Amino acid sequence: MNGYSGKDGRTKLLIENVTKTRVVVADTKIHLLGSYQNIRVARHAICSLILGSPPSKVYGNLRNLANRTMERM
Repeated sequence: MNGYSGKDGRTKLLIENVTKTRVVVADTKIHLLGSYQNIRVARHAICSLILGSPPSKVYGNLRNLANRTMERM
């Protein structure tokens, strides 16, 4: 699971901050805490990473999501 967290946990922190969720990596399980909508987005990002998507693509998708969210406010 160390690869999911990225260098110094930056990937994990990025997913948490953009999706406003809490991600807990415990042994072989990943727990997500937050609202249903935010968990869906975080889960999609994490599953993409696990299935082999390049982190840059996942970051781009999260950036687009963050921009859309900011436009709504």
